[in-house]
Amino acid sequence: MSLLGGNDLKEQQKINNLELKINREKQKLDKKLTRQKILLGAFLVDALEKNQVQGLKEYTAKELPNFLTRKTDKELMKELVVSLGSEMLLEEKEGLSSRESQY
Repeated sequence: MSLLGGNDLKEQQKINNLELKINREKQKLDKKLTRQKILLGAFLVDALEKNQVQGLKEYTAKELPNFLTRKTDKELMKELVVSLGSEMLLEEKEGLSSRESQY
């Protein structure tokens, strides 16, 4: 047994245990935030379907395409945006249009 650093292993184990606890709490928080987003989304979809909020459909149709940045997200939401009465241009089409306008 070493005279110096004899408690280092115990201290490292304490650190490891604390890191595990922190990670578990982060996971709980992430799950909570994800659940909140899902519930809020379900609430808004219900309001859209029932047309309960004046102007919500128009606002969503106009702003949702601008909010989405990833092509996969745009593809996923295209049907919804179209059903609300707007268009959803995918990146490839937008890129092509902007290239065509340059020439």
